[in-house]
Amino acid sequence: MNIVLNSLGNIFKLKLLKSRRAAVTILSFIGLLLALVNSVSLSVVIVAMTNEVNKTLENGTVVLEREFQWDSKEQGLVLSAYYYGFLWTQLLGGMLASKFGGHIVFGIGNGLGAITMLLLPWMANLGIYYFVAGRIVLGSLSGVVIPAVQEIFSKWAPIHERTTMLGIALSGTQSGSFTAFLLSGYFVQLLGWQSVFYISGSFGVLWVCIWMIYIRKDPASDPRISHEELTYIRENLEDLSAKKNLKTPWKAIFSSSAVYAVIVASFCDLWSRLTFLTEIPNFLNSMVHNDLGTRGLFAAAPYLLCLLLTIAVSPFLDYLRRTIFSTKVVRKLGTVFGFLVTATFLVIIPNLRDEKATVACLIIPVGVSAVTLVSYMSNPLDIAPNYAAILTGIAQTISSIPGIISPFLTGVIVQNGSQNEWEIVFYISAGFCIFGAIFFAIFAKGEVQEWAKINSRVATELQETQISYPN
Repeated sequence: MNIVLNSLGNIFKLKLLKSRRAAVTILSFIGLLLALVNSVSLSVVIVAMTNEVNKTLENGTVVLEREFQWDSKEQGLVLSAYYYGFLWTQLLGGMLASKFGGHIVFGIGNGLGAITMLLLPWMANLGIYYFVAGRIVLGSLSGVVIPAVQEIFSKWAPIHERTTMLGIALSGTQSGSFTAFLLSGYFVQLLGWQSVFYISGSFGVLWVCIWMIYIRKDPASDPRISHEELTYIRENLEDLSAKKNLKTPWKAIFSSSAVYAVIVASFCDLWSRLTFLTEIPNFLNSMVHNDLGTRGLFAAAPYLLCLLLTIAVSPFLDYLRRTIFSTKVVRKLGTVFGFLVTATFLVIIPNLRDEKATVACLIIPVGVSAVTLVSYMSNPLDIAPNYAAILTGIAQTISSIPGIISPFLTGVIVQNGSQNEWEIVFYISAGFCIFGAIFFAIFAKGEVQEWAKINSRVATELQETQISYPN
């Protein structure tokens, strides 16, 4: 516990909260939060859109009616549509971020995504296929976001603050899930299902205005940065000065086992996370009989733990890298631990018969998945900082496949909402977690790969030198 507190204390010792890199980190956090709200909120809203409600006819007769007559397969199509778009823009986002700057790609992707959210209620009323098309567009715009974040932090994150800064930013994904699950149900009950899209879209538009005004491509381009901070970042960052003249070593990338370790971890993690992100509301609707707001609270609770663990674990992992273990060992420990704990609870949850126990056991695996996420998502910056955005784009492209398959497969398997049907869904996810843990443990690396080095002497010195923080 003392180690964790000391690690958290480093954030304040570094004056991180008063620095320009803090502004980049916090606004990246908010941007990812909003992006995840856009993605996840439909998992709650679709329950209200398709549930039967009492409707009084002109003659006074009360009948049960659904606003949208979508069966389970059509709902699976609607939920997976986001990932049809998300799939094809990941690598494109990495390449665009490397060429034009992560801050530009991140801002434009989120901004246009916010506008799309504002239009989705109108598209839903036009028909299911218009709504599906809108979700595909939203996914396409969101697909550039994570690769762009990697490019941003390759310029802004000093080596031994890397996990901390990226971890805080990535905790926006957990916060987005938490916010979507917590608030969407209550907004639906109070203001109608359309309100979720309008509120999220409006905040997104406000965010992009702030982001484009206050954030720059790199520290050297930022007129608000202090000389002390600029010097510190330059002295504790890989040499990226020749990056613009580099050609992407595609052959080396696709023949690197370290790259495949990130790809497989990302694929398996997304499959398990999608089981929670898109299916928790439906699972709770089938197995836990409460109102929509309460179910939203239950669905949100795991992501609060996930957020807290991300903020605590990220500096702790950086502490371990600085003092005890190599980067490779730390990345493997975090990823494998998170996968195995998640797999264990994925097996336990569908076999529970008590509602309270079910909700309690949902909290742990989602929370612990934070350790998995910050570990493997930091790895592209470890093994190839000059190509981190492209590596992330490749990994996210391949790992987006579960976004298409998983919701649709769940819709096919879960026809009646029975315990046995949900067992199959959770067991499949557990299997992916176990495979991801084994593969990453065998093939992951922690040092800059030879094909990724601009200057081998600089890279070697950066790996061997203990970085000291400014007072």
